[in-house]
Amino acid sequence: MFLAQQKELMVLDFYGLAFALGLGRHCYTDMRFRLLYDSTNCYLLVFGLVRAWQLMLWEQAWQGMVVLGALMLLIYYASRGGMGEGDVKLALVLGLWLGVEQGLLCLLLAFTSGALLGGLLLLLRRVQRRTELPFGPFLCGSGLFSYVYGKEILAWYYQFCF
Repeated sequence: MFLAQQKELMVLDFYGLAFALGLGRHCYTDMRFRLLYDSTNCYLLVFGLVRAWQLMLWEQAWQGMVVLGALMLLIYYASRGGMGEGDVKLALVLGLWLGVEQGLLCLLLAFTSGALLGGLLLLLRRVQRRTELPFGPFLCGSGLFSYVYGKEILAWYYQFCF
């Protein structure tokens, strides 16, 4: 019993490390070049699919991809160029890793933290109203946070709802 639990933790740690490395690369490239590379998304997609297969999370994975991808695609079209296609592709991959509930938590945290930082930078006069801020780091940070703490946060939230 103990060895099986230890093996499962090692598998989760391996995938968590792969996820963090991919998201870290996205943060770097979006901050430096304002680009979220498809090659990094492919890396995250492959590891996410293998993870979903190994942990038998197929249904959760494809539902997360569809919901987060569709939601971000709607936001992309509504923003009329305010959000890039890379953010949509990243959200699709995050949906694969997080599923619907944790994925929606990720989006909530990303938009909230982005708005708070943007507002703070405006107040401090570090940016102008039309200054573009890369959204990828907010998605990546929120994605990693939701991957690690999402289930606990949702359980805490649901105790007040149901």
